[in-house]
Formats: sequence, C-alpha cells, structure tokens
Amino acid sequence: MKELDQIENLKDLISDSKCFLLQFGDETCGPCHAIRNRLDRWLEGHPECTVRYIPISEFQELSAQMGVFTVPTVRCYMDGKLVADESGYFSLDRMLDRVDRYLNMLSDGAR
Repeated sequence: MKELDQIENLKDLISDSKCFLLQFGDETCGPCHAIRNRLDRWLEGHPECTVRYIPISEFQELSAQMGVFTVPTVRCYMDGKLVADESGYFSLDRMLDRVDRYLNMLSDGAR
C-alpha cells in the first residue's frame, strides 16, 4: 500500500478513482499494521481500487480536517462518495465485504 505523498491531492485521488480506500494509522499502532497488511492482500485481487495510507503523525492537519482523531480509521469512497467509514475496533472483513458488494453493483450497472 502506498503512503500518501505530500504533493498528492487527496480530493483528486478520491474523485478520480472508481474505488478509493484510505487508511489512517500510526507506526505505534499494532492493529494499524495488521489492517495495512490485510488491505495489501485484498488489493491484489482488486486492481480497480486505489489505496493510500496516511500516517497521522505526518498529516495531523489533514487528519483533523477530515475528522479523524483515532486510529485505525479506514474509509472507502466509490465514484467520489463516502460509502464506508470505520474507526477503532471494527471488522475489516465485514467492511471489505460491503466494498465488494458495491463494486459488484457498479460492474453490474455498467453492463
């Protein structure tokens, strides 16, 4: 998973991606590492999705602007719209199942 680059425009990434997942984390957060590894594995089967990791210690202002005050936080955007937002203790598998359902609906609608 690629970390957000200081020069990347997050709004453009969100609006230009069919499926965009954003993980806020911290290097001292054990669950953040586990989620990051799990998202990396999930991403292998989902080439249509873009994922970025935001270390909150480096992006404090951005995190606050987005209302993220706890880690781990994972957000999913589909066609620029927020469709899933989980923080703290949550089931990543359940969230990714929801994302898969959205992706299936989008691909069914494109046929």
